[in-house]
Amino acid sequence: MPKQARLNGIKAFRTYTIQEAAEITGVSPRTIRNWIANGLLVMDGERPVLIRGDDLRKFIKNQRAERKCETAPDEFYCVSCRKPRKAAERFADCTIIGARVKLTAFCEVCETVISKPITEASIPEIRRTLTLTIKRHETTL
Repeated sequence: MPKQARLNGIKAFRTYTIQEAAEITGVSPRTIRNWIANGLLVMDGERPVLIRGDDLRKFIKNQRAERKCETAPDEFYCVSCRKPRKAAERFADCTIIGARVKLTAFCEVCETVISKPITEASIPEIRRTLTLTIKRHETTL
């Protein structure tokens, strides 16, 4: 099963049974039933239960939008706290490998390791609020 439901195969003007919706999105039929219990619209009075493709697509997109969490340039998303958090004592490590740049720090609340990818151009802006230790690794073949 994928980590998130697939949208690319859902036809807007087609109806799907629970089993068909599960196959097209790559989730289990139980997940589709849970979505129905949580507000996914179904066609009334129909047996088997039918789900319109545009309603299914809209429901999945709304779920994704609700999960998004914006962070400021000097904030990280802490998986343990499930909230945006600042780096403990304003210290962070910046690792540059080729074109990839990653910030790593400790959460100020739970002290879990937190990290996020950034662009190299944003380093000066982040440096204004965080004390950075920059490590540059050159890629070799």
